[in-house]
Amino acid sequence: MLLIPSLVNNFNLAMAYQSSEKDITDDFKMQRIGNFLSCASRGDRVGLNMMLREGISPNVQDYDNRTALHLAASEGHASIVELLLHYKADVNLDDRWHRTPLTDARLYGHRDICRILEVNGGKDSIMNSPMTVRYEEDAKEVNIEISEINSENSEDIEQGVFGKSKKVKWRGTWVVKTKIKRQIDFPVKMVLSANDNTRLRELRHPNILQFLGSIKHDGKMILITEYLSRGSLDDILKKKIGLDLHLALRFALDIARGMNYLHHHKPCPIIHNHLDPKNLLQDEGGHLKIGEYWVQMLYELHPNQESQNSGIVNKHLINKGRDIQSFGLILYQMVEAKYIPDMIHLKSLDFQMTFNTKCPARIQQLIKQCTSNVRCRPGFSYIIDTLEEVYSTLGKPSCIW
Repeated sequence: MLLIPSLVNNFNLAMAYQSSEKDITDDFKMQRIGNFLSCASRGDRVGLNMMLREGISPNVQDYDNRTALHLAASEGHASIVELLLHYKADVNLDDRWHRTPLTDARLYGHRDICRILEVNGGKDSIMNSPMTVRYEEDAKEVNIEISEINSENSEDIEQGVFGKSKKVKWRGTWVVKTKIKRQIDFPVKMVLSANDNTRLRELRHPNILQFLGSIKHDGKMILITEYLSRGSLDDILKKKIGLDLHLALRFALDIARGMNYLHHHKPCPIIHNHLDPKNLLQDEGGHLKIGEYWVQMLYELHPNQESQNSGIVNKHLINKGRDIQSFGLILYQMVEAKYIPDMIHLKSLDFQMTFNTKCPARIQQLIKQCTSNVRCRPGFSYIIDTLEEVYSTLGKPSCIW
């Protein structure tokens, strides 16, 4: 009889071990899929081909049922499209919006890719339709039930400036649950309205954090976003170790491309207002994604704020220049191994920026332009062109991050 408790304990330990082993296996699979899709999105033919040769399916899908073929078609990577078709990728899989790769190629004007897909049997599921979310159906998908969140083995993580975040599981996948504050006071006093949370699922770009849905529970708003395990840019900058120039410029391009997408969003541009190393997160492929871009979409002016001078308030809410200045300060920290704590509350440049001889003159000039008078700051399209121009003149990277 004394053996029975021992057997039960051994059985429980075995089951716990199997459960832990399954979690590790699932995490590895998700990381592998994330790496694969990231390669397709940024046009990494070598990395993609290596994973395909190792046996990964060309038809794996992300949270929105988008395949590598969808991403390559959207980004205009014709060679990636051809490679995926060579490995028998399904040319007509639908994503969550019922769009095929051909639909995306047409939407973004990549005619060469349209021809490749058509020759291989590609069909346009929604001919010439705009990029919109079907609100009645999508609202159900966006609003997640609290019962779907599995908090077993959850842990607190830092993923931005606003709200408290936890790593949890949703439908078997690690995600991030963030409780949003009811009120924020910077740059102006704003209160949570959450009228536009459905629109957030419509946003998609390789360099912005993927919004998955929201939960309304006990009068609070909880956002569910993708989980990126490699931490934030802030974690790197706090070490005050100079980044390899190749890596610094690659990170800068990631940020600039994501911000350019937000600033040119239709019908209304999305102003971040809170760009900070803490909400710049690193994916499994080593690229940065922008988080907390949803503040403008989830908050509205505090009633007391509306009585103030509307011109002053609007200057804070629609000022792209603030995002550009924040970008310049982040680029400065990366290339000069500097760290500006609590950068988000920095109201003025009360320090002298100095540069070492290793920083290219063109990058020094760009940083000064971004942090100069607001009327003289360049747009992100110009910033991208400048960074790409300088990056192309560099030799091979001396190290891999």
